[in-house]
Amino acid sequence: ANGFQTAYGHMSRLGTGVRDGIKVRQGQVIGFVGSTGLSSGPHVHFEVLVNSRFVDPLQIEVPRERRLTGRQLAEFQKERTRMDELIRRAPVSSAVR
Repeated sequence: ANGFQTAYGHMSRLGTGVRDGIKVRQGQVIGFVGSTGLSSGPHVHFEVLVNSRFVDPLQIEVPRERRLTGRQLAEFQKERTRMDELIRRAPVSSAVR
């Protein structure tokens, strides 16, 4: 989307269903760390392209996410408050003695 592409190298294999040119989603396993060529050890080489030109990923401005308003914002805040309360509670022990 918006002319953004990513490229990965030195991987040992691709994730299930991943092949050249397909779109992937955030959080999806795309591949597994490997070591190819004269690399010094297992790693993944990551590149970002904007409009087919390589760019420094730390210097690009990514598209902003949409902002919640109205009912969606209220529902989000209510759920966040509920989850924060769950996190504050003492953990429940499930060990059998």
